Amino acid sequence: MVFIRRKHALRAAVCLILVGVMVLPCVSCGLNVSALELSSGYSRKATSQGEVTDDFKASMADFSLKLFKGLVTKDGKNDLVSPLSAIICLAMIANGADGNTKTQMEEAFGMDIETLNECLYAFTSSLYHADDCKFSIADSIWFRNEENRLHVNEDFLQTNADWYNAQIYSAKFDSTTLDDINAWCKRYTDGLIDKMIDEISDDDVMYLVNALVFDAKWEVKYEKENVNDGVFTNYGGGVKTVKMLSSGEQVYISSGSARGFAKNYAGGRYSMIGLLPDEGVDVYDYIDSLSGGEWLEIWESRISSSVSVKMPEFTYSLKMNLNDTLKSMGMIDMFASAADFSKLGYSERGNIYCSDVDQKVFIQVDRSGTKAAAITWGTMKDECAPMFEYEVILDRPFVYAIVDNATGLPMFIGAVTNF
Repeated sequence: MVFIRRKHALRAAVCLILVGVMVLPCVSCGLNVSALELSSGYSRKATSQGEVTDDFKASMADFSLKLFKGLVTKDGKNDLVSPLSAIICLAMIANGADGNTKTQMEEAFGMDIETLNECLYAFTSSLYHADDCKFSIADSIWFRNEENRLHVNEDFLQTNADWYNAQIYSAKFDSTTLDDINAWCKRYTDGLIDKMIDEISDDDVMYLVNALVFDAKWEVKYEKENVNDGVFTNYGGGVKTVKMLSSGEQVYISSGSARGFAKNYAGGRYSMIGLLPDEGVDVYDYIDSLSGGEWLEIWESRISSSVSVKMPEFTYSLKMNLNDTLKSMGMIDMFASAADFSKLGYSERGNIYCSDVDQKVFIQVDRSGTKAAAITWGTMKDECAPMFEYEVILDRPFVYAIVDNATGLPMFIGAVTNF
């Protein structure tokens, strides 16, 4: 058993880079799972509605660009990340952190977690949603129900229910829980991402999950005559025939070594921005040159002017681990065996730490509009074995020796090359 203890345009730009959302109801909307849902016991108690401050917008833009730059593979392959999905997941995790672990996370966020909770609540609550322009978000916490194992702090669960409307599940962490979590993922990404995890490890004690969906039609749709074959030159120099979407847009962007456009989605509250680096400017060098402040300056520099646009239809999906990028942003201790997640709770088996933060993303841009989805999850483990810095697996021919420890001289030395 688990015991539980007690300025509009600028916002539109941030919405694009973050992939914005609308908060969904707390209940699971008829999702059939075997896990015990406790959400009804955690109705919102906080009274503040928060505020989308200038400091929040600056911090979020900065976080977004750092995360994106850290995850770009620079291998000529497509890249995509949802910073908003990532930061919501990380904020839920940070609500369980204390000490230096919490300090590092807050420094990476650019604000303290209490302020971030309120700002994210205000931001997601204010985002536009309509039948032809959907933003949706869902969050959940799944924790292991095992006698004499995990003890979760009630305040931790209540805080995440207050600010992120998190659905809360107590589960066995067996094969049925695996099916439940993947079903939840599929349900709250509209089937665009149908699977989150492949297995649950014996030392996994909690998953904190954010799901995000964007599904919007263009404000001005493409007619048949606006869709034609075109040629796209790949990063390595090869060419590919693609379907090109042609349109006339009314927002032109020119800044530094790139030029681009903004194209509205239905309702006029969100837009797609396309930025083309100048001839001779490597796309990865251009990405490296961007910062959060520069991104906001690029958006503010846009002008109302007619611009002829052609862009290709494209669809792809990715899965990525965020650990190394988050560490480079200063979140180091959360991944260490000595992490301080005492506000989350405790395990009788060992200290709780975050083993991984992962994200899956999907994007489809075509003549009808855009569909995008992201699922970000943090895996919390309790330490049951030493964390090893290196690994050696003798699964191919190897040399061995029996040595004198005083001198290091081999008494026997050999090689295994065949069985």
